Amino acid sequence: MKKYILLLLAFALFISLNADYYDSITDQNQEALLLALRNLISTNTYSNYSGAKVFLFQTLDNEDGVVRCIYTGEEYEIEPGYSGQTSPNTEHTYAQSWFSTPESSIKKADLHHLFICTMQVNSARSNYPFGVVASPAIADVYYPHTPWQSYRGNDNWQHRVFEPADQSKGDIARALMYFHVRYNDSLTQSNVNMIPTFRIWHQADPPTPAEISRNNAVQGFQGNRNPFVDHPEYVERIWGPVSNEDFVQNASPQLRIDSLYPNPFKESIQVIVDNPKASPAHIEIYNIRGEKVYQEAISGKENRFQWQARDQKGNKMKAGVYFIRVCDGETSVVSKVLYLQ
Repeated sequence: MKKYILLLLAFALFISLNADYYDSITDQNQEALLLALRNLISTNTYSNYSGAKVFLFQTLDNEDGVVRCIYTGEEYEIEPGYSGQTSPNTEHTYAQSWFSTPESSIKKADLHHLFICTMQVNSARSNYPFGVVASPAIADVYYPHTPWQSYRGNDNWQHRVFEPADQSKGDIARALMYFHVRYNDSLTQSNVNMIPTFRIWHQADPPTPAEISRNNAVQGFQGNRNPFVDHPEYVERIWGPVSNEDFVQNASPQLRIDSLYPNPFKESIQVIVDNPKASPAHIEIYNIRGEKVYQEAISGKENRFQWQARDQKGNKMKAGVYFIRVCDGETSVVSKVLYLQ
């Protein structure tokens, strides 16, 4: 009951703080929306890193004297006054070595991308970009004895990457997308463009009441918000194909997914695609790790496609969340489905 009341209070505070915050954001998309959000959230000037760490450990991510590692879920009981002197310590999810020079002290103290982390895992992550590890079986695992599993290894293009646990993928994606919008620092590091992966993680692991509550607390401390926690739809409006749920004023007829039935599904799911231009297009299916598991060409104005939860080789897929993407080279749309066994 206590937890339920706290969640209701978090939502109430969210509504109160958020009532007028986005009034200046209208129906912009892509670069125009990004710039409008940058102008909105570029109000934080707090640059005391020591003070930020105290708030992080003692208030922001502290629940009755217990804090949790963002990558492993390990919990630590800490004393009043502790602020990351040993382990756990503070992780900059946007690595400090990636910072451009302007506002570097503000970036270092920005709580939207600071999280508590086990010292060993913080060191292991180093400044590797985030991505999907292609072969978890041969990767470094942090830690095998907890429910949360983070990996360090190579992606499909042999780039060294760090893949956080499923429980924190969305939080980290939104933190780094915020950082890019706020400071204009790149999300391509060590030849890895993280944005496509972040879009998938953001959709697979959407904002929770706890994340909204954290956003409220950070605003109270440093004066700005992470817009992707408040408005998850902004991610696709900036970086991706405009989804079916997005508002597009005076939109002309374009590619869209008309129906997904049934969803969730057990045996198969029927996808109906409306393609007014009848242009050649593809249906692509991705798993939650961002790996393409199936692709099929379509044509014509109305297309009916039946997916039986199998990959390109005919192997049965595991139960879980999948993303169905339809693209014609100019436009693409994405919808999420749940496969049950």
